[in-house]
Amino acid sequence: MNSYYITGIILSHENIGEKDRLITFLTEERGKLRAVARSSRRISSKMAGSLEPFNLVRCWMHTGKTFDIIKNVQLIKTFPNVIKNIDIYITASRMFEFIQVTVQENDESQDMFRLLLGVLTALDRYDSLNSIKVFFWLNVLILSGYRMRLDRCVCGREDVKGFSPSMGGVVCIDCMLKTNDSILISNSALDTLRMYEQIRLSSAVKREIPDTLMKEIDAIIDRFRLCHTNIKLRSEEVTI
Repeated sequence: MNSYYITGIILSHENIGEKDRLITFLTEERGKLRAVARSSRRISSKMAGSLEPFNLVRCWMHTGKTFDIIKNVQLIKTFPNVIKNIDIYITASRMFEFIQVTVQENDESQDMFRLLLGVLTALDRYDSLNSIKVFFWLNVLILSGYRMRLDRCVCGREDVKGFSPSMGGVVCIDCMLKTNDSILISNSALDTLRMYEQIRLSSAVKREIPDTLMKEIDAIIDRFRLCHTNIKLRSEEVTI
């Protein structure tokens, strides 16, 4: 059998059969990858503790007929604060679920891997939860092919008053009246979105967004994401 190594973040796992587990990774080398960890549900398994969601691992794989087989796993890093804090855990779960749904198997996505690893590390180390959330969602949407238009209205006017998911971003007052999904956008929300589309994660973790402003920004991002990806996350049924 052909063998290879991967470095990956574990997105999820599910039980198969009586003792095996199917692990879904976001890998640096091969994008999303699913592989079987044989006998990993046994108490005596040396792999079981390492193959948990949110872990960063290095695995030695063998090519299989249906799924590749995990032959050995090295635990590189855990993110304990993500697991311990319920708000962070739910936030990370939504991020992981979106990536698992949108990234294709065996599709190179190093930028997506770097984004998720960076954000996961930030969530584990810093208290700026709202700021990290906005940074992630703007960037993951861009990497998925959906960039908000935030500079001016589709008609060319710079004096924008609202946001229309179907029109792809901010709109002027006249264009707001032409759509049925436009919502008003405050100057604070618009300035924040414009800034977070440009800044690095290292800058985002040093900032924080007030909860009142975050509520407005959340609504804008969620409406845009649902309009363009049509993905309703199961984890959104759990509210923070």
